[in-house]
Amino acid sequence: MRKVGLLFLVVIVALICVPNHGFSSTNIYLSESSGHQLDWEYTETPPKRPKPKILNSAYYEAKWKMDNPLLFSLVQDKDGILYTTDSDNNVHAVYPNGKRKWTLHLDMGFELSVIYLKLGQDGTIYAYSSDSLSEPSLTSIYALSPEGKVIWKLQPSTIYSRFDYHFAGDSLGNFVYFTEEGLVSRNAKGEINWINKAIQTSDPSKYLESLHHSNVYTDLAGNIYVDSANKEIISLDAAGNERWRSKPQGYLNAFNVFRPFFSDAGLLYMLTIDGLHALKAADGSAVAITSESNLSDIRSSGIPTDGRGGYYIVDKGLVQKIDYTGISKWVYVQRETERQSIGYIDILATDDKGNVYFPTGVGNIFGLNSEGQEIFAFLRNSYWYIISEVVVGRNGNIYSSNMDIGLLAFGKKQIQVYVDNLYLPLPVAPIKENGTVSVPFRSLFESLGLTVSWDSVSQTITGSKDGLSIQMTLGSTTALVNGQAKQLTVAPKVTNNSTYVPLRFVGEALGKDVSWDSKSSSVNINSRT
Repeated sequence: MRKVGLLFLVVIVALICVPNHGFSSTNIYLSESSGHQLDWEYTETPPKRPKPKILNSAYYEAKWKMDNPLLFSLVQDKDGILYTTDSDNNVHAVYPNGKRKWTLHLDMGFELSVIYLKLGQDGTIYAYSSDSLSEPSLTSIYALSPEGKVIWKLQPSTIYSRFDYHFAGDSLGNFVYFTEEGLVSRNAKGEINWINKAIQTSDPSKYLESLHHSNVYTDLAGNIYVDSANKEIISLDAAGNERWRSKPQGYLNAFNVFRPFFSDAGLLYMLTIDGLHALKAADGSAVAITSESNLSDIRSSGIPTDGRGGYYIVDKGLVQKIDYTGISKWVYVQRETERQSIGYIDILATDDKGNVYFPTGVGNIFGLNSEGQEIFAFLRNSYWYIISEVVVGRNGNIYSSNMDIGLLAFGKKQIQVYVDNLYLPLPVAPIKENGTVSVPFRSLFESLGLTVSWDSVSQTITGSKDGLSIQMTLGSTTALVNGQAKQLTVAPKVTNNSTYVPLRFVGEALGKDVSWDSKSSSVNINSRT
């Protein structure tokens, strides 16, 4: 009951504090009169609302749904595996095709626990929860392996870190956070590496007072970055020693908090409503951003961008695109049916096409192109404030943890291919002919460990591996597996300058199980055990 009461309080506060904007426009919104209504069953917080709907359903569809009300966190690792938590203190690992990898129940050591997740650079999943009602307030932390095993556990302790940006995990398995003693680093065994007492943050029990609460981040080299009450950015090395301290950054304030993005060229980018800012990660010196700045390097940092010099940001509850100087290019004004703002948290996700996706306070999800026009919409239109998060997968799918529905996946209306439940990138979309899915041969062969050769004279494709040889000829329904003739359901062919081969035949020739999921329009190639 205490947990339910706290959740109710969070919802009420969100309803009161988040502003509502009731403007309308006619040229940026998808039509609500069209689309596909989803006949989903789920436990709904009264009053009952109409069934959710996908707009632009000619191009987008619901891929899958994992039923589980009251999800609280959503992160995605480099392989596209999703991790989320629920109200029963379970952590779930889910493959990008919706197959469950594992579920682990955690005892956080106190009655009222809502588990949130932080993903370390080495793939470690850190599950943490705080009991704000205890005196002093206590926090527990678990370090979990990608296989769902507990690596170490920190029992309820007086920890000052409370939220996502108050924790950081580096590529060596070190975990960094704040305590009353200062900044602490624990190694991959859970042992304390060091405590830097000179780097402090405020007591979280006084969070509503005018005190400074530092954020902490790590780069791929193991260096650590925090912000000070004087708006300085401080960098430490992996041993906890100060590397440099920047000049005060005037653009940092209560609304523009320290949120760095690390690029391939060693720059530390920060985006505020005033524009794009950069420091050298090596020494903290300022780097001027101009119209000639390297857009590829900026994009490598993961900053929300259209890739062409535009940057997405949330300001006063509205999504907008600005240029590097902070000049607004457009502002997305919410529909009149929205009763809640999208909030002030870091909720923007972008894809490799420069589109941006975000959830709203009533559980809706929108996708905008670089011009600010809707290209995708999931309309939940909940009556109460809905806690939801969105990430975009390598496959372009839109994943969302949606309170009182569960974990949701949406994507383009096209076939997707997975190998052992992990997404297989393809240069062009698969095609389906006479019930047979065909894919570009080189991507398929190489993903399955086959060496590829092409004979332009005989128009023959050959894939070989460990004594196995597969030969297919364009236009022929006869293939050779180790010299033995086998019949194909469809012949290999060239379409749109790509050579396609039947996927199931190749997979089964390699001893794999190949399954088709009609609901998600996906194929999975499973290794036999």
